[in-house]
Amino acid sequence: MKGIRYFMRNFTATAVKEHLRAQIEDASSPELTPREIELVRFVRDRTNDWDALPATRSAGASGRG
Repeated sequence: MKGIRYFMRNFTATAVKEHLRAQIEDASSPELTPREIELVRFVRDRTNDWDALPATRSAGASGRG
């Protein structure tokens, strides 16, 4: 059982993703805060690093949760 912390992290990530998607796709000029811009840049710059993450996590499952 992953618990409430996992649920809250997942919920927050989904909410942030949907908020950023709405700002970028629905607006001709998105109004992003400096923190939102920093987050988008962080994800964009590390996309290649994260491509291997699902394979690594499933291959070396730690049993935590």
